[in-house]
Amino acid sequence: MKFKVFVAIIFSFLLSSCTTTEKILSDNKIYEDMSKSELRDLFIYSTAGDDPFFPDGGSEFFADHSVEIIWPSSKKLFYVFKNVSEQRSCGVMLCKVGNGTLKSWHNSLNEARASLPKTKKTTSKITNSETKTKNKSLTSPTNEKAFVDAALSIDAVLDASFVSSSSFFMVVDYVAGMDWNKVAEYMCGGRSKYGLGSKYFGITVFNTNKSKVGKAYCK
Repeated sequence: MKFKVFVAIIFSFLLSSCTTTEKILSDNKIYEDMSKSELRDLFIYSTAGDDPFFPDGGSEFFADHSVEIIWPSSKKLFYVFKNVSEQRSCGVMLCKVGNGTLKSWHNSLNEARASLPKTKKTTSKITNSETKTKNKSLTSPTNEKAFVDAALSIDAVLDASFVSSSSFFMVVDYVAGMDWNKVAEYMCGGRSKYGLGSKYFGITVFNTNKSKVGKAYCK
């Protein structure tokens, strides 16, 4: 009986520790002109359904205005970014955030579209099925691509990507006894081999449930 109570307490704690869209809104953590990277950082510990930078979400790009709308699979909020020259792009399990600053956020896609200037819009839609078939390294410089390929060559690494200039994410499958902190440190130590010796960034390792299992800072 005591064991069941203990498990229930731990389960409740894990649920309460997850970041939700509602919690972020109530804490006023979303604000105009924040960058995509700043918004992404808010959702690192959220469920996949609330994360607008998870491949199951969607996006639309309006080239005439350099505006991009992105949203999570839950479709709780639709985020409108301005001054976008690099769109959100996704691999199998990770998305590169791209650039731009937050213009507004809305409860529906129609409301988000309505917030754009009233001129003819040219759209380029990115859907989940399309992004999964794209080569996730196409938008990366050659040295970053080589670093991504090196990470993907490690057993149990399912996906890897520079999601921003200062953040490198890896998604890994469960391996009993694997110390992913050391793996991340090893990757940092070898970055000069790929021409990234002067680049400062953090490596974060997640499992398939979006729980962080490793971290290292490449300085």
